[in-house]
Parts: sequence; C-alpha cells; structure tokens
Amino acid sequence: MKPSIYLPIAFPFLASAPDNILVLAGDIGGTKANIALFKVNGQGFTTVKEERYVSKDYPSFQEILTKFLKDQPLPERICLSVAGPIIEGSVKFTNLSWEINGKDISSQMHNCPVAILNDLEATAYGLAAVPPEECFILHKGKNETPGNIGILAAGTGLGEAGMYFDGQAYHPFATEGGHCDFAPRTYQDIALMHFLMEKYSHVSWERLLSGGGIENIWDFLVLKEGKKCPSAVLSAIDVANDKAAAISKAAQDGVCPVCIETLQLFNRYLSIEAANLILKYKATGGLFLAGGIAPKVRALLDATVWEETFENSGRMRQLLAEVSVYVLLNQRAPLLGAGYYAWLGIQ
Repeated sequence: MKPSIYLPIAFPFLASAPDNILVLAGDIGGTKANIALFKVNGQGFTTVKEERYVSKDYPSFQEILTKFLKDQPLPERICLSVAGPIIEGSVKFTNLSWEINGKDISSQMHNCPVAILNDLEATAYGLAAVPPEECFILHKGKNETPGNIGILAAGTGLGEAGMYFDGQAYHPFATEGGHCDFAPRTYQDIALMHFLMEKYSHVSWERLLSGGGIENIWDFLVLKEGKKCPSAVLSAIDVANDKAAAISKAAQDGVCPVCIETLQLFNRYLSIEAANLILKYKATGGLFLAGGIAPKVRALLDATVWEETFENSGRMRQLLAEVSVYVLLNQRAPLLGAGYYAWLGIQ
C-alpha cells in the first residue's frame, strides 16, 4: 500500500514497500526527542507507542532509545530525523552534545536497517502526509506555477531544505543554509549585526531566526538601543526557562512594546531569508515555514511585511510575487516523514 500523498514525493523504493512491518521513527533535536513506533498495514500507519523526551535530560540518544523500547517489540526498520549535518551516516548535533551513528544504532537493534535524515529533509518527506488544511497561507502568490519548493524552519536552530521538482514528483534534499551569513538591509540591521559580532565570531541567519535569535534581537533593543520593558514583563523574562517563549507571549498579549518590536523584526528577517531561499532554489512551487516558532507566533507574522520584502528584493520581485508562502501547522511532519522514509525509503 502507498501512503495518501498530498504532495507527490519521490520516495526511493516506493514500489517495493512491504506491508505489516513495525517501524521506529524519531524526530531528534536540541530541545526534544519525539519517538514513535508505527505499524504499517493495509490501513496505513497505526501508532503503537509515541513519547516525547527532553533531549538535555539524557547523556545520549541510545539511553532514550533503550527507555522507549522497554517492553516493546524491536522495530524492523528505523529512520531518525536529526538536527544537524549528516556525514557518512553519523551526526554531531549543532545545539546538543550528542553524536548519533547509524551503524551503532543498527548494532544495538540487532542489525535492524537504519537511516538518518536531516530534520528538514524529513519534514519534506512528511509533506506527503500533511493535508492542505494543515497549511496556513501567509502570502498568496499571484500564479501557482509547479516547480521547486523551499522549506524554512525556525526553532532551536534554523533549518533549510529544498524539494527539486522533476515534473512529476518532488525530491527532498538537505542543506545547512541556516548557517550562511546574515545580510543587513537597514541601518538598524547593521547596528544589530555589529552588536552580534561582539558576541559571536560569525553572525549567521540562525543567530536571528531561532529561539536564541529572538533573545538576541530583544537583547539588542534593550541593551544597545536602550528600550524599556514594563517591569512585570522584564521580571517574567528574567526568570523564564525559555526566554524566547516569554518574549513571544508578551508580544502576543500586547503588553510590551519592546517584545512586539522584537517579533516584528523577527518577521521581517524571516521574510528576507525566505526571499533569499526562493531565489536560490527558484522555488516557484512555494515555500513552507516549518519548525516550532512560526506556528506559535502565526498571528504576529504580518503578511504585508512579506509583500513589502518581496517587492523590495530587486529585479526578481516578479518571480517572488508569484510564490505562495505557507505556515506548516502540523508539528509532527518530521516524525511522519521519518516514519514514511523508514517504510518507503529503506531497501
């Protein structure tokens, strides 16, 4: 049986996919590790078990895997979606002191076939399972032209991926574009870049478009520009375990002008890097905003700012005006993508 595909994704071994197997899927990042056991049968995926773990609470992924599989049957195939560059089946996490090696996991699981995907590549495969109603249209393009797709995901870090369109199906591929240089457009942007250069040796887009990026923008407005937060908001941010979430909440509640400006800048920077990605990939098929932040602050993503950014992006503004931008509301897309790849992409 093939999955109910909303986007025609080119899974490597789709024609030979077996039914009635148990697959383990993981979505592993710097903040959380989502693990699921799926039974694949004639009705599609049945969830046998699904758990969420706080990554920093465990010294290794293997410990999480052992805990998750206690009293469970061993999977027949495994696919892990991971936040970091994969080299020869191994990944060292950018935002976590872990290393995961596919061969080691396979050995631990009695030589079960294991695939490791970049988390944005897994998100791309997960689009096969996400219905249109789970994608909010932030910017409606003027012309729906089939073509390549871009994916931009701000969360603990900044992930970027593409989907090459061959005329019939999409082929996902991973990148590390989130670590490319931040490019300022205004005098305020330049001042922000100088502020961040004093803190980091390299100022990438991830330094602004991530949870840490929201903190960096807020710090700049408060420490460099001298803007003031209400004392109650400042106290809440100071004691928060997740300062970016506290800043975002204050912005959404409308109780702090500095927090509102922080999210306004975040929205503008997101639109600029989205425009960069669309132009680099010639992504006429659309751009998807994935990750943990965009869905949570969707109400603060001002669509008029995106229109202005696309209009002010040079001679290719006509191409940008044609492209639709979607907020991916389904947070399980990387996990579903890993599950589908375990079933359809491992021979």
